[in-house]
Amino acid sequence: MASDGALAWLVDASYDAGQVSLHFVRASDLETIQWNDSFQPYYLIEGEHGGEVVQKVNLFTQETVNLQKVNYVRKPPKDIHAWEAEIDAALSYVYDNGLRFGLLHTLKDDHWLPQARLEAEQVTRFDRLFDDLREKNPLKYGLVKEAYTHTIQSVPRISGTTLGISDSGGTEEEYYNAFLLSRLANLPIPRTYRNHTVSDWIRSMLYTYYRANSILIPTSEELKLGDKRKFVTGAMTIAPESGEYFNMVVLDYESLYPGCIDVFNLSYETVRCSHPECQKNNVPGLDYCICTRRRGVYSALIGALRDLRLRVFKPLLKSELPESQETLSAGSRTLKLFLVSCFGVTVRIHGLASPLLAEAITAYGRHVLQSTWDMAKERELKPRYGDTDSVFLDNPPRGDVERFVESVKNRFGLQLAHDRAYAVCVLSSAKKAYFGILPDGEPEIKGLAIAKSNSPRFFQETFQKCLAKLSEGRQSADDFQRAKQHVPGVVKDAIRALREGRVPLSDLEYRVELRDDPREKSKAKTLPQAYQAATLLLKEGNEVPQGAVVGFVKVQRFRFQGRQFTVKPTTQANTKEISISDYIRNLSSSLAQTFEPMGIKIELPEADLSEFM
Repeated sequence: MASDGALAWLVDASYDAGQVSLHFVRASDLETIQWNDSFQPYYLIEGEHGGEVVQKVNLFTQETVNLQKVNYVRKPPKDIHAWEAEIDAALSYVYDNGLRFGLLHTLKDDHWLPQARLEAEQVTRFDRLFDDLREKNPLKYGLVKEAYTHTIQSVPRISGTTLGISDSGGTEEEYYNAFLLSRLANLPIPRTYRNHTVSDWIRSMLYTYYRANSILIPTSEELKLGDKRKFVTGAMTIAPESGEYFNMVVLDYESLYPGCIDVFNLSYETVRCSHPECQKNNVPGLDYCICTRRRGVYSALIGALRDLRLRVFKPLLKSELPESQETLSAGSRTLKLFLVSCFGVTVRIHGLASPLLAEAITAYGRHVLQSTWDMAKERELKPRYGDTDSVFLDNPPRGDVERFVESVKNRFGLQLAHDRAYAVCVLSSAKKAYFGILPDGEPEIKGLAIAKSNSPRFFQETFQKCLAKLSEGRQSADDFQRAKQHVPGVVKDAIRALREGRVPLSDLEYRVELRDDPREKSKAKTLPQAYQAATLLLKEGNEVPQGAVVGFVKVQRFRFQGRQFTVKPTTQANTKEISISDYIRNLSSSLAQTFEPMGIKIELPEADLSEFM
């Protein structure tokens, strides 16, 4: 048991038959404390039901509503029109009592109170970084201060067994992530350890805020505002001008969607605003407006997390200040996970989905990218490609780039970062498919078919050898032209090795996941190659379930069970069966995607008759 003044970390909670058990770890000796309290979970409903009357604020109208609080013991009844019936009972208790998982608590008058204090220098730093929000954005200011206070606290060293998580195979990174997530999301540590269900984190953060401020948690149907769509128009990609470029500068928005949510006030209750003064604040390209009168909770929350990462954690990681680097790294990673998921959860996650909100987020994202592109053209910065949150500029003067970044920030309130510069960048005619060579010669490959993980290792290694030759010419245009002349020779050497049987079967293997049950798929009129391999594996008595990854190689055509097959499982094939012509043709077409914009033509050697025998 514990007495008044006890200090302990709250790590877990559970509920059973009218009683909540809080699981603490005592600060003095790291021993566990189980604190029990009677609690009746509840839901809220309209009308006369004999329950306690509670007042809540409607998130959308801001009006105070009177509802009946109806208790239950095990589960709420099905098919009731009620609010907050889906909330986990133990979490409901934690929300109502202002507790916070992962934080130190003290016991006072039979109640646990979270303890999260800042040192004087931490307060000074926070005021310096965020004082601009105090008056103009008080909701966001309060949320970012709370998140800062929670995440900057030191993380105790407690055994995995005591925390209710496995000690085996766990890393320091996973341990720190679990604690930081627990504090931010207000979830038990066993639920945040090795758990990347970001929708649960965001939902719990919102519920914590709503309960603390007596806001009625909306139902999933209310959040949809009558819109039942499961998909919305996505990000914009501006078609690349294919070709090769030197000193290609890539400018990348820091967290574009979270930034749009923040600066354009995109939240569940601000979408489709009816205030007369908000009717001119249309979502770009859409027929509804965003509220300008009040700050949205979701907008302020995501904005607070974004600012915390950009203003505190990223700079601190590069500094020599005394905070624990493990805590800072975990904080930065955790915040990034929240931010990269803040749009996706609004599309189709139960209890968070709001198609109109999701649509507004991507609409503003497209608007910002197109406007950035147009601004770059007006300043003659030669934009060559735009994708979601990035703009590629062809050999821009450094001073012009800095001025451009500042002008974008002034216009949108969004940070456009000088992400990287390629000594050479080759854009294909396809969207989201290019490669660049960094100044140190390291290649970066994006979206090219030949570099995908399921491509044969033979293709990938041939491509890497080509890039190695090209990187030798990254110093100047003349050097690059000379380097390009070596690429066809690299490809010819690879084809020669293939024809001479010097390429191992394992390097020719394709690996594909089976999305359908192979036994059912075998009945289809046309059998894809991966399912041909699965059929042959099943014939030999192997277990090949749906979702399995099968490895196969292309072979000369043969008939099996009355059908024509073109592949075999790698384990059933031999080098003499390989369809060399297929591999040469596929290698050539994969390389062409990259090399044709550069004017490199691969002249394939004449086929040997043995390739078709």
